[in-house]
Amino acid sequence: MKTFLSQPRCLRKRWQSFCLMLIVLSFFLMNGCATSGKPQYNVENYLLNYPAPSWNKLEKLAASVKFNRFSIAAAYNSTNMIFRNDAYVLDSFNYSRWAVNPADMIGDSFLGDMRGSGLFRAVFSRYETDEGRFIISGGIEEFYLRMDENPKTAHIGIAISMQDSREKETGKRMMFQKKYVREEPLQDPSPKGYCQAASQAMQAISREVIGDIYAAVKATAE
Repeated sequence: MKTFLSQPRCLRKRWQSFCLMLIVLSFFLMNGCATSGKPQYNVENYLLNYPAPSWNKLEKLAASVKFNRFSIAAAYNSTNMIFRNDAYVLDSFNYSRWAVNPADMIGDSFLGDMRGSGLFRAVFSRYETDEGRFIISGGIEEFYLRMDENPKTAHIGIAISMQDSREKETGKRMMFQKKYVREEPLQDPSPKGYCQAASQAMQAISREVIGDIYAAVKATAE
């Protein structure tokens, strides 16, 4: 310390500046090492998208329908884009995700298709306070990419049930309960290709579900 203080003032200032530069340089080197271990990747988020099913020569029913929030099997209850190589192993893409949980994504797709069909007087979502006469519930039981087929296929399995809220007897309230399964081959073996195939599968399921709901409501109304 005495030696340092005994140095000329100009030398002390140079030494202090040199030490400050070393500290700053060390900070940047440490920060660079901490962030340069792995390259940064952008995560792509996907949504189902398809033209709504069209309907011709069907009369509009004076009935109101309401959707409950859809449930989903625990294995698929995340935004991961899941694929399976066999019946026992699940895996998912590292940098590709569904934009929202598949239960909400599929439930919202059904809601939009039902409203767009023009077949019912009113279609209410789970967020609305209006009470519909016919209550639709759904559960996503399977939602994954099958890798063990050639070509790979998008696989969707959905259980749909409908109840008549005006029916007083519990045993007669349930109008139908049915599982819908659809597979569509991938045209492009990529996460985007999987999303496109899943959208096509969903379009086919949606049309079948709406047709069954329409038939059940019409039979009850008559």
